[in-house]
Amino acid sequence: METAKKANPIYFFGIVLVMVTIIAYTFTDTGVKENYEEQVLKFRTENERFFREQQGSPIEDKTSFRGLDYFEPSAEYRILAVLERITTGDSVMMQMSDGKKETYGKYAHATFQLGGKSHRLLLLKHAEDEKLFLPFADQTNGFDTYGGGRYLDLTPERDLDKLMIDFNFAYNPYCAYNKNYSCPLPPRGNFLNVEIRAGEKDYSRPEKK
Repeated sequence: METAKKANPIYFFGIVLVMVTIIAYTFTDTGVKENYEEQVLKFRTENERFFREQQGSPIEDKTSFRGLDYFEPSAEYRILAVLERITTGDSVMMQMSDGKKETYGKYAHATFQLGGKSHRLLLLKHAEDEKLFLPFADQTNGFDTYGGGRYLDLTPERDLDKLMIDFNFAYNPYCAYNKNYSCPLPPRGNFLNVEIRAGEKDYSRPEKK
């Protein structure tokens, strides 16, 4: 009997820690940078604990779970983007990994510089979530990172014209660990022509005995 598809949680354990880290830490001196990196590593440790121990984890066989792989934290991928707010109430039908579609509201376009190029990403907002959802793909997909792209969860800041995007907190959709989940695929406009060597790498499944 085929296993029923599960609803994909856009966001998993650790959002409060992530957002506090993003807002509170800068790279103005070495001490602050080291503290920031410690916070990134702490966030990752908490994520692994969730995956290994909690009922909501997408890992089916937790006894064989060997942890998650990440790039080293890098200030290069912590970027202040300029926002172009979308106030028309437009929405987009997101393609899901199981062939279905789901509606998300268009919140803004985020423009930033990386790798000597200008990039533009669409920020989305689910009707049931106050957070912003950023699904994206880049040149590492299918190599160092999951082929289906990665996600970021962000919180709007007081300055509605700018937003800190920290790719060090990029994470995989649950489909990377368990094919029974239905996950939003990054829209074509969110394909970055650059390597984002930050955040979570592809998941290495343990070999079956």
